[in-house]
Amino acid sequence: MELQYRELRYRELRHRALNSRSGPVGSKSLQLKAGLVTAGLVLLVFVVSCGSGDETLSGQRDDFDPRPIMRRAVDQLLSLESAAFTLEHVAGTTEVLPGLEMTKAFGVVEIPRKFAVTVEAELAAPRTYIEIGVVTIDDTAYMTDILSGQWRAVSPSSLPFTLNDLGDTLAGVIDAVQEPELVGQDRRRGMETYRIRGNIKSQDLALLVPGAGTGFDVGLELWLDRSNGLLHQALITGKVVPTDIDEAVRRLTLDEINVPVNITVPS
Repeated sequence: MELQYRELRYRELRHRALNSRSGPVGSKSLQLKAGLVTAGLVLLVFVVSCGSGDETLSGQRDDFDPRPIMRRAVDQLLSLESAAFTLEHVAGTTEVLPGLEMTKAFGVVEIPRKFAVTVEAELAAPRTYIEIGVVTIDDTAYMTDILSGQWRAVSPSSLPFTLNDLGDTLAGVIDAVQEPELVGQDRRRGMETYRIRGNIKSQDLALLVPGAGTGFDVGLELWLDRSNGLLHQALITGKVVPTDIDEAVRRLTLDEINVPVNITVPS
């Protein structure tokens, strides 16, 4: 209503300015004044419009309760059947074995007990970049040899991480978030999402991040689908593992959610 009033006021003042010319001597001067009035009112309308938008967005953030959409995200994750995922470091690395630091892991999971993962890592001595493949199918596991690259059967308990029941793991992470707040609305991969920020304790990430310690305060941002709560991305900021740098940042993305996958014994 305020904006409409200003537009009407602008038209009235412009009309008066254009019709108050008293003759040829003052014509140019009056035209100049009318032009200045027009420019000033256009600028005023623009400023009011922008200010109204900012106030609206600010009001949405203040009034928005993120807990209902987070509960929907938990429900979606608890019913997760399969997904493609990437867990990567934006800053820092994760020490998965002595002298072996992971920079990225990506692959597919089939809930509850199948996953196929490629791990990108750095070997400390000699400094070497390597890839390790890991496949688990129920109670059997396979991993590529660091030196030869050949697949070999290993005990599942010897693996530095597990992605069994990934949906339950991520649901537990979201449940553990403290002081959540809406910080934005983003479009990601063609989907409209809420970006929600909160805090979490490092031990609540133990099933997701290998070697997670206890008692570290960690920042967490979630990108949740506005229509159904699906988790698209999470950003984990801060020390999770005792060997992490303080500025460590991890990014988890989920894709191809509930698209059938075929995980078989490697050859």
